[in-house]
Amino acid sequence: MIISQVLPKMILWGGWRLWQRNRDAFRRSWKVEVGGIVIEPFVLLGALGFGLGSYINDFGEVGYAHYIAPGIVAGYAMFHATFDSTYAAYLRMETHNIYEAILFTPLEPEDIVAGEVLWGSTRATLSGTAVLVVAATLGLADSPLAILAIPAAFLIGATFASIAMILTATATTIGAMNNFFTLFVLPMFWVSGIFFPLDRLPEWLQQLAWALPLTSATALIRGLFTGQITWLMFLWAGQLFIYGLIALVVASKLMRRRLIK
Repeated sequence: MIISQVLPKMILWGGWRLWQRNRDAFRRSWKVEVGGIVIEPFVLLGALGFGLGSYINDFGEVGYAHYIAPGIVAGYAMFHATFDSTYAAYLRMETHNIYEAILFTPLEPEDIVAGEVLWGSTRATLSGTAVLVVAATLGLADSPLAILAIPAAFLIGATFASIAMILTATATTIGAMNNFFTLFVLPMFWVSGIFFPLDRLPEWLQQLAWALPLTSATALIRGLFTGQITWLMFLWAGQLFIYGLIALVVASKLMRRRLIK
């Protein structure tokens, strides 16, 4: 019932209009950001994949760089979507009063959330594509199916942007974002299978890790990089979609409660 009430509002043109506003703002500053989006993956894959990887022999002929590359795509998609839907969105809401101005137009709080999630997904797609290009340049993408990591990055971005908007809708200070990254995002980054197989973890921690969205995202993109398509990949994509849908509905309800006094 709640989903049927909220979703029709979020597919209106309003979300697209907010996305356009964020896109236009990005156009004015993209030159500042594009360097980090491209250069940092080179450094990370070079230092960890080839540098540290030269001391790790457990991955056989595949090599450590091949192992972590798909996870870096998923991780970057997560970080960019989450950052833009927490810190940047909070500043748009509280410091620049953009949300307040938007409410003087026909747009609704649901449109704001939908637009922010769409923009977070776009940022995730851009960063995921950049890492994919870097990985392919370094010879770390073995299958033509790796190109499907681009729409997968969009799905990952939508999931994490939706989760992040729950925090933005409830945060009383921007400092709350620090706790979210410290207690949730960073631990998930380290135990999601990006840097080592999950079977190296204790059994209870493996089960916890598989409940985290980044674990499914990493496994999904790793399958695309290797070209090993299994039914589990549809399960992982479905898990991300369900997490994102639930978070989107919750974030929309909370944002309406916050903005409509």
